Amino acid sequence: MNTDANNPQHMLQNFFLLGRAFAFHDQTRPPQDYTYGSFIPQVVQDTPAGQISALHLLTSPGGGMATFIAPNQPVDTAALEAYIRAHFIPSPGEINLIQADVSQSLFLRFIRQPETDSYDVEFEESRMALTHAESAQLESAIKGDKNRVYLLPRSQFSVSSRAAARLETDWVAFLTLAFNEDARQPDAVALLLNQQIDAGVITMPEQFDNTPSEQTQDLVRNSLVSTASLLVCNTLRNIHSVDEIPNHISYDVSYSNSVPQQYLLAQQQDIAELLGKLPAGNIISFTPTPLPEPSRPDKPVVTRECHVSLGFTPSGFNIMSVDLCYGDEQTPMPWPNFTPVTLKTTSDISTITLRVKFSDYSDYETQLRWQDDIALTPQELGFYSVLFEAESLKKDFKSIKGTATYQPAGVAKRQSFNLAFSGQSQWQANWWINTHFAGLNGEIEYSWIGDLKNTLFPKTYDSGRLKATVSPVKLQYNK
Repeated sequence: MNTDANNPQHMLQNFFLLGRAFAFHDQTRPPQDYTYGSFIPQVVQDTPAGQISALHLLTSPGGGMATFIAPNQPVDTAALEAYIRAHFIPSPGEINLIQADVSQSLFLRFIRQPETDSYDVEFEESRMALTHAESAQLESAIKGDKNRVYLLPRSQFSVSSRAAARLETDWVAFLTLAFNEDARQPDAVALLLNQQIDAGVITMPEQFDNTPSEQTQDLVRNSLVSTASLLVCNTLRNIHSVDEIPNHISYDVSYSNSVPQQYLLAQQQDIAELLGKLPAGNIISFTPTPLPEPSRPDKPVVTRECHVSLGFTPSGFNIMSVDLCYGDEQTPMPWPNFTPVTLKTTSDISTITLRVKFSDYSDYETQLRWQDDIALTPQELGFYSVLFEAESLKKDFKSIKGTATYQPAGVAKRQSFNLAFSGQSQWQANWWINTHFAGLNGEIEYSWIGDLKNTLFPKTYDSGRLKATVSPVKLQYNK
């Protein structure tokens, strides 16, 4: 089962189930086109001799053998058209049905109490070897005992999400900010772009045909940021002062593409309800020769999964490696983008050890709680965010320049930062400090000078040496 697949019932337009078929409208196609497929095989078939079952069970004094042989029967397309006509496209609108390419696997789900002990067994080439207990449980279900065994088909197919998006902002203001932040390399500019997008300063109008998954949305955003980073770096290459930044500049930062997305439809049906009304003697047979029993654990093995991703763009953080250790396993997140990974275990593990190495050859280690999904933050990788805030000084100063130094109390290295504010750009600057700690674990020494407005003669204010131990750091003008 692909855990990265999406649920089509939540994400595809006009999705519906009818009989053993599913159908939906693919928004990348004309309005009259509907895609359809079968999500469950024809379990009970009508023949001249009466109804017969595709599922058969051979029992023995030992194990058992289940077989499932069903012809590839087409779905009732006339019924699909009638449903679409009743709900989505009234007469005389045209309807065009397109068959999906569906990959299907078939399981039996054996119910145990508590429910968490229930487990699935897959048919392999239409056959399934059973233990003696499973054989008896399936026989009971075929004879009409409900909630004993379920037929579980898993149908997977692909549909593309067509995406169109762009970045919009005052590019002159962003160039000024990037210049003042000394962001001239693509990774530093990308970090600044993402911060401005998250803050709402840069807007990202998007349009999708077929709802995008989180992975598709990340792909679109990363592509836009990468394009914008290169354009900004190219502009800043020959700029040596704020005055050289053009008064007007416009970038066409856009994205247009179709991204394939995987969908998984899993529907279970009680064997008792499917076959309970058919003669059990036509479905169940017996052999006096004991059949071999497959090995099964006393308690079903449940595979637990943890999906781990970065909740931020790693550019500019100088991360060399991210490793996730649990039990005897170690899973690296692929460098350089540290794309998502899925951890799997059958053990009762409650914690994950996160180990990070940086380009200065230092490292950091912390513990994470095992859960279904983890989106790692910079803080969890040992960073601390310091925001320098000077918006209140715009009215008094033409420009401000300053320096800051991180003085660590622990194993982290001393780090420095330059800040500069001028004009109408945001008078804020964010500094990610690699503290190797869940907090600042040290202090920031900083100072700044500013050119005052509305003075007869040019006048400069000097803050002197200051210290801070928390964020945000608000610059104060003491007149």
